Amino acid sequence: MTGFSNLVRRLEVKGTADGDLAKGLNSDIRPLEPHRRTYGPWQFITLWVITGSFNIGGWTTGSSLIALGLNVWQAMLTVIIGNIIVGFLCVASGAPGAKWHIGFPIIQRCSWGTRGFIFIVIQRIFLACIWFSTQVYWGGQCVRVFLTALWPSFAKVDTPLANGTMTTGDFASFIIFTVLYLPLVWIKPEHYKIPFLISCSVVIPTIFVCLVWFTATAKGAGSLVHDVSGLTGVTQATGSHLGWMMTLGICTNISSISVHIFVQSDYTRYARKPKDQIAAQLFMVPMGTIVVALIGIICTSCAAQLFPEQQGTLLWAPYDLLSALQSHYHNSSRSRAAVAFASLSFLVAQFGMVVANNGVSAGIDLSALMPRYFTIRRGMLLMSALAFIVQPWQLLNGASKFLTVLGGYGVFLGPMTGVMFADYFLLRKRQIKLTDLYENNSRSIYWYWLGMNWRALVAWAMGVWINVPGFAEFVRYGSNKTLSGWSNLYDISYPLGLLLSVTTYVVLSKVSPIKGLGEVDDADYFGTFGPAETRSFHGEEVETVQVGEGKADNEVEKEMRAPYT
Repeated sequence: MTGFSNLVRRLEVKGTADGDLAKGLNSDIRPLEPHRRTYGPWQFITLWVITGSFNIGGWTTGSSLIALGLNVWQAMLTVIIGNIIVGFLCVASGAPGAKWHIGFPIIQRCSWGTRGFIFIVIQRIFLACIWFSTQVYWGGQCVRVFLTALWPSFAKVDTPLANGTMTTGDFASFIIFTVLYLPLVWIKPEHYKIPFLISCSVVIPTIFVCLVWFTATAKGAGSLVHDVSGLTGVTQATGSHLGWMMTLGICTNISSISVHIFVQSDYTRYARKPKDQIAAQLFMVPMGTIVVALIGIICTSCAAQLFPEQQGTLLWAPYDLLSALQSHYHNSSRSRAAVAFASLSFLVAQFGMVVANNGVSAGIDLSALMPRYFTIRRGMLLMSALAFIVQPWQLLNGASKFLTVLGGYGVFLGPMTGVMFADYFLLRKRQIKLTDLYENNSRSIYWYWLGMNWRALVAWAMGVWINVPGFAEFVRYGSNKTLSGWSNLYDISYPLGLLLSVTTYVVLSKVSPIKGLGEVDDADYFGTFGPAETRSFHGEEVETVQVGEGKADNEVEKEMRAPYT
């Protein structure tokens, strides 16, 4: 047992005081000190360029919308409306992190309790495992296209593996991409400024160059823009059905990014000032997705006209599009050079999706669950290992029902977001007692009942149950409705679930009042709020003490009062 105890001790997070670990915090989940908050408006813009729109997921936005029976312009209208809403939701979701400089899992302790938050965080970790591995697979596909552009003979590395869901070339590319992004795991999130700028500088020009080349070569926007049904085989929606498909399209745009909406505080906690996230996200969230989605649709449309040998197959994924381009021009040196540069650009963008998007959130979630043993970096490394176990090639190429379930997970995330909004904005009036978030006992105002807030669970269930029948039908039959009423409710599942959970949570809190509303710490125990930030608040001086120490033996610094308004 002594040997095992020593091993466990060696696995503990280093550089953190034992008292901090005992209180359930380490340097990655504590409220961030001013010197670690490095994100201004431009950093949030570049963050959204890489993790929100200028990437493979943003490019393929139109594929799911046109499958609903919408034409190109109807699909784009849903993108515009849906992503304007997403911008406001991201600002609201990121507000607690921007003001209090704590991450998503810590904020969930406010509404779910110091133990109940585990219910939410485990779901987020499950989703992170899936999407992290999926993004690595897509990055591997970019590597495959890049290597094939350099050495066309690499296309012959195609022995089928995993029941035909991948080839030896795919697997080798998956491994290579993993090796390439692993060094980025050692960069702390507060130092992402340079990687973001590098990614933006290569992927933004590439996407616009693709638009210019495809439209110039096709002499227009391509055949898909003019005849959706003829190329896709999807019947054009009309009448009331069109109205509901437009509504579903808007909600699909929201649901598809619902995880990113929910965990915004993982990034806004790095804001220099609370307002730094607002304008950047209100502008970049909708604008980036609108632009890239339209470019993706147009380039896919042009490809259907330019590459007739694809036999009507729509090349939604940019790596498939680039492979078809090289093949169409018979591996000419010019086509290989263009494909190599373009695939390299998308590959670099995937680094951001893997590391900065899913990696950071998964890492901080694991840190919150097991702060003694996990940091953000260790969480990313675990996700990297699990990516091989999850086998995303099986999911993407052989488990369509499973992906449909994941795509509709907004049914569950909308109510979770509603619980957070109701608790933070309506009940607590944006007030949080930071020290109690790290007290896992009855002394904490977030203890509720045995560390769990039953109001949150009931409110979440109320937001979920009404959408489950329509969700089950969609998974089974797709957009072919057999239960019109339930299906129509599912079409608006995200906003409906969110509003129901908000209403239920507020009502339950009136019937059974929550204790400690409006309470804040009497001092800046974590050294979170510096003078430059807090002059715009009360301007009242308080002591800054180290968490876990009493005021009698603290090392006091006079500092402006933290933003407890």
